[in-house]
Amino acid sequence: MRKYIIFAAMAAAAGCNTERARLAKAPVSIEVKRFEQDLFKTTHSNFDSAISGLQAEYGEFFTLFCGKIIATGAPDSANFKEKMLAFLADTIVRNGYHKSQEVWRSADRLNQAFTLAFKRFYLYFPDAPIPKIYTYTAGFNHSVILADGVLAVGLDKYLGEDYPLYTQMGFYRYLRRNMYPDKLPADAIRYFAAAMFPSPTPALLQRIVWEGKLLYFTKQLLPDQPDSCLFGFSQGQIKDCLDNEAYMWSVLVDNHLLFSQNHREIRDMTEEAPFTLRFSQEAPGRAAVWMGYRIVEKYMRRNRSVTLPQLMHNHNAQEILDLSGYNPQ
Repeated sequence: MRKYIIFAAMAAAAGCNTERARLAKAPVSIEVKRFEQDLFKTTHSNFDSAISGLQAEYGEFFTLFCGKIIATGAPDSANFKEKMLAFLADTIVRNGYHKSQEVWRSADRLNQAFTLAFKRFYLYFPDAPIPKIYTYTAGFNHSVILADGVLAVGLDKYLGEDYPLYTQMGFYRYLRRNMYPDKLPADAIRYFAAAMFPSPTPALLQRIVWEGKLLYFTKQLLPDQPDSCLFGFSQGQIKDCLDNEAYMWSVLVDNHLLFSQNHREIRDMTEEAPFTLRFSQEAPGRAAVWMGYRIVEKYMRRNRSVTLPQLMHNHNAQEILDLSGYNPQ
């Protein structure tokens, strides 16, 4: 037995060394750009030169941010200067910006997390472009923005669940519990995957398998993230899901919900909520999405020749379910 343990440990170490060698050779290095810092250098006295610099540096992202995120309109629109200066002077906006600079004093954590994630992405998808990554603050609007070739993350949505302004602004507790710094990379990668592999037809089975694929993709790029961070569940909620998995699956099957295309039913099963009422008031919101992950995870374990790109391009949810052998008892 002792020899076996030593051999297994050596094999595991060899596997880790192989992965480290492959990651080291991946030509990816992420340097996160602090858009919010550049934006908040804008003042009344340097306005024109600052805005020209932001347009030159951030291109279409700057136009999108102004027009769609903070609603100042495009830089060449009427009253843009007044609206932008009002945004930068807003007390709530400035509080969020200053707190984000305390929490995220440097981009080192993000550089490291995203570099490793996109090195792994490169190994799976060597021909796919690597996005530029920006940070921003926008008065607590939008956690992640995806633009052409850009993945941008809102630092002021990840300041810690006890940040007082979250409560004052009416963020529910079930949302606040996932507004902490370590959640940012997982959310960003999941949104990136959702944009790269859009949702298929709207039946519930397709939706939960698609969501499960996004979570599986995220786990492959961020393997060191704990499951509580991946799912947005507490450890207690994960245990409850495991303990009640067979019951939750029976609810879906016995009530013929897997093939439902009812928008409200799908929303209630898959979107953020304090609980999943169809299961119970103790079942966390998105518990059905957790089950989608379990289906995908089992499918990949039973079909080891399937690659991550093949999984992500497979839109046949019924096939994935069938070949997974998923049927909790």
